[in-house]
Amino acid sequence: MAIKKLKLVPDSFPDIEMIGISTDLSDHRLAYFINKETILQLERLDDLPIFSEKLKVMRNFCLYSWSDNDRRIDHFLIKNDHPGGKMIEQYSQANYFLLTKGVLNGDGNKTMQSILRKIVSVTFVFVPDINKIKELDGILHDLEIHVMSQSSKIKQV
Repeated sequence: MAIKKLKLVPDSFPDIEMIGISTDLSDHRLAYFINKETILQLERLDDLPIFSEKLKVMRNFCLYSWSDNDRRIDHFLIKNDHPGGKMIEQYSQANYFLLTKGVLNGDGNKTMQSILRKIVSVTFVFVPDINKIKELDGILHDLEIHVMSQSSKIKQV
């Protein structure tokens, strides 16, 4: 009898939005400019460990986070680059992804795109098709575990 693997499809994450960002800026400079131009207050967290199903290796990616507790929206700036390869290979033109988890009102994502386009040294801003990102389920799973472990570290201190 064949073994069936339960796999979540990105459609099961209706509250996820992504923006791809292509820039030569370092992660802390990009986070600074995003914080300066928006209401976000991104803060650096420990690197996000992502397990690559394809290569069977764990890689760490730079991560910034900010939670809007009033609107129940979480924002994550994740670097797509690693010396061993990209986090999401099919969008290799993106150096970073701004991932939003929660329901945005109206044109929130389009407004964020136009703000990002105005940042000096940002060369390209686009919306990836999350339905075509095979790794999305694993990335979101690893992100959720990592954020929970970060918040438990803060509570212990």
